[in-house]
Amino acid sequence: MILMREPPPIDATARETCNFCGGVMMPHWRVCDHAEHFWDYVRCEACGLLRLRLGEDISRWKKLSYAEDYYGEGFSKFTGAIQALREFSAWRRAREIAAFFPQPGRALDIGCGEGLFLKSMKKLGWNVDGCEIGERAAARAAECLSQPIHCGEFETMPLPEKPWDVVMLWHVLEHVAEPARLLENIMRVLSRDGLLAVAIPNAASWQARIFGPHWFHLDPPRHLFSMGDAHFSRLAAKSGWEVVESHHFSLEYNPYGWAQSLLNSLGWKRDAMYERLKRRADGARGGFTLRVLAWSLLGPSIFPAVLEAMARRGGTVSFYLRRTPRDENIRDSRA
Repeated sequence: MILMREPPPIDATARETCNFCGGVMMPHWRVCDHAEHFWDYVRCEACGLLRLRLGEDISRWKKLSYAEDYYGEGFSKFTGAIQALREFSAWRRAREIAAFFPQPGRALDIGCGEGLFLKSMKKLGWNVDGCEIGERAAARAAECLSQPIHCGEFETMPLPEKPWDVVMLWHVLEHVAEPARLLENIMRVLSRDGLLAVAIPNAASWQARIFGPHWFHLDPPRHLFSMGDAHFSRLAAKSGWEVVESHHFSLEYNPYGWAQSLLNSLGWKRDAMYERLKRRADGARGGFTLRVLAWSLLGPSIFPAVLEAMARRGGTVSFYLRRTPRDENIRDSRA
C-alpha cells in the first residue's frame, strides 16, 4: 500500500472569475496527482463549478498532462477484460447513435483515442474521421481504421467538404480550456439535422459528493473543469444546443469510479489501480495487490453505480444534442 503525502497549504489569495456564470472563484482544494505533483482547484461561489487553477503553470500542465505513459504501451491503452469492455462499449455506443439516422452518414470523433468507436461506426457503413492530440493514440487509431487521423486540436483540422452528421465528444470537454467555443465551432461543421454526442464526469454525482478531492474522475491535471449535468445543460443551451437524450449509467466508467475513488480515499497512491491496469512496460508497485483489489471491488461497485443512475446522479453522464430549432446560423467556417 502506497500512501499519498499530505499537500502543502492552499494559497488563499487566489481570486478568479467563473467561465460559466461570471461569479467569483474561491480557493477550494489542493490535490496531489499520481506522480505526486500538487494542483490547486478553485470553486465558483455562485454556481459551484470546480476548475483547475493553472496560473503560471500552463507550460508545466501541458508537459505533465499527456506524457507518453498516459496512453499505455503497445497497441492499446489497457489489457484483457478492461480492453474488451471498452471495445464492447464503443460498439454499443455506435449502434445507439446510428439508430438516430435512417442511413449511414459522416461521423467525426474528437479525442478518438485508438479509434474503437470509429471502427464500430465504419463497420455500420459510416464514413469516419478522427482527431486526437496524442501522437501514440493517433497512430493507433490510424492503424485500427486503416486511414489517416488528424493529430492535433480540432481547430487545426481542415474544414470538411461536406458537414459531419455526427460529432463525438466522449470525455473530452472537461479537458478543453474553452468548452463554449468548442461547442460553437462544432455547430458550424455539423449538418442541419446532425447529432452531437457528449459524455462528461458528473460533479453532481453521488460518488463526486461522497469522495470529494479523492474522486477518480477529478483526474488532475488533465481535467480542467469538473462540471455537473446542470452546468453542461446551461452551457449547451447558451451555445445553441438542445439536449434530446441523457443517460446517467455507464458500465465502462461508473462502477470503476466508485472502486478507484474508494481506494484513493483510503490512502492509496492516487489512481494507482487505474495506472496498474494500463498496458505498461514498467507496471506499478503493488501490482498484484492492486489487481486483486480491482476485481474484488469492481463487481460490487455496480450496485451503487446503478442506484446513483436511477437517482439521475450518475458518476458520468452522456448527452445527445441537436441544434435548437430557432438556430439557423449554419456557417461553413470556424471563426
